[in-house]
Amino acid sequence: MAQGLPVGPPVTIAASQALLLYNEAASPLLPLLYYLYRAIRNGRKIKCMTEKYYYTAPYSRDFEAEIVAFDPAAQAVALDRSAFFAGGGGQPCDLGWLTIEGEEYIVQEVYATEGQIWHKLDRAIPAAFTGRGATARLDWERRYAHMRHHTALHVLNGVAYNNFGAMVTGAQVYADRARIDFTMDDLAPERMELLERESNEAITRALRLIPREVTQAEAAEMPELVRTAKAMLPQSARIRVVEIEGLDRQFCGGTHLANTSEVGRLKIAGTRSKGKMNKRIEIVLE
Repeated sequence: MAQGLPVGPPVTIAASQALLLYNEAASPLLPLLYYLYRAIRNGRKIKCMTEKYYYTAPYSRDFEAEIVAFDPAAQAVALDRSAFFAGGGGQPCDLGWLTIEGEEYIVQEVYATEGQIWHKLDRAIPAAFTGRGATARLDWERRYAHMRHHTALHVLNGVAYNNFGAMVTGAQVYADRARIDFTMDDLAPERMELLERESNEAITRALRLIPREVTQAEAAEMPELVRTAKAMLPQSARIRVVEIEGLDRQFCGGTHLANTSEVGRLKIAGTRSKGKMNKRIEIVLE
């Protein structure tokens, strides 16, 4: 019998063997193979994971995809690939439209479950549409505004971390503004002036943003990647990192600009103390 993953109910596997199977150093395919093995062992249907097209093509405004699943209760469809960001880390999900069989549906919400990205529609589609193609179009103005504000927060975060060692306790991106909470003891005017000035200096230097994935071993050697106070290293086999060249790098699963020059001018619009070592900074872009 060919050597490979054990199959069938009678077979058991030790925890150490499972870890070996999941060891990405052995092969980049092992996480996927282990997922398939567990699904088969547990009698589950193998789901088609959605390709996160918003990572490989973050500036795509429209795309073609195939419907791989339909949830009639939620009026939602899962696609084989999607440029719709599912939301997370303070960045809202994308909205937009799907055209299926010549009829346009509004995408009202996007969310991720077990590797699939689901698109909640304004009305149900026939179950027979599963397996058919769809043309998707993002609400690009909204999405691009999120990208600008999210990148702006990373710039501000990098400046605050490099100058004061400030960690993040919370953040939220909107289409017209953003906020971030830091572990800082005061909101002195001179400190806010420094943060705004150095952030805008970084933005005007037109720094590249470089997204990449790192392994657990690589992440363990870069403790500065963890910017959220009291957070632990993410436990996924490969972890996405967004680096602003020469300024900042940290774990992030959101969508970003290609260059800080697209941010525009950052302005600190307000501040608020949320505790002795918890200060909120609100920003707008001009």
